[in-house]
Amino acid sequence: MGGHIPWRKVDLWLQGFRTIWVSTTRPDGRPHAVPVWYWWNGRDVYFTTPPGSQKARNLAFQPWVIVHAGDGDDTIILEGRAAVVTDQAERERVNGAYMEKYVDPHSGVKATFLNTDDLLYHVRVRHVMAWEYGVVATRTDWHFDEE
Repeated sequence: MGGHIPWRKVDLWLQGFRTIWVSTTRPDGRPHAVPVWYWWNGRDVYFTTPPGSQKARNLAFQPWVIVHAGDGDDTIILEGRAAVVTDQAERERVNGAYMEKYVDPHSGVKATFLNTDDLLYHVRVRHVMAWEYGVVATRTDWHFDEE
């Protein structure tokens, strides 16, 4: 790890943001980036997408993703491999956390993906880099092994 940004700060940011940007690669090599709702478990990212979406087609071809949170001043960039979650217990656990995070403040309706055909992806984060105040010199990196 370089820099001086504490992991706890990065963790809190990732818990609190509503959306992140997921960047994938099309089979012809062109990039594709879209904002998504997500759940951060303190180590990895989960998000959903319909099976016919550009994102799902890209991930079937190339599972490596870049996830971006924050803005150009306070930045978090995560790199990892995305895989479809098929284990029902894991899907239910993630959906429960997702429902707690995404509650319509007007109606109280909670978001869910369990009664859709959406694919749930688990991004096993391998590398995180962050910087603050728009100063890349504050860049702090974390590297994780695949388990």
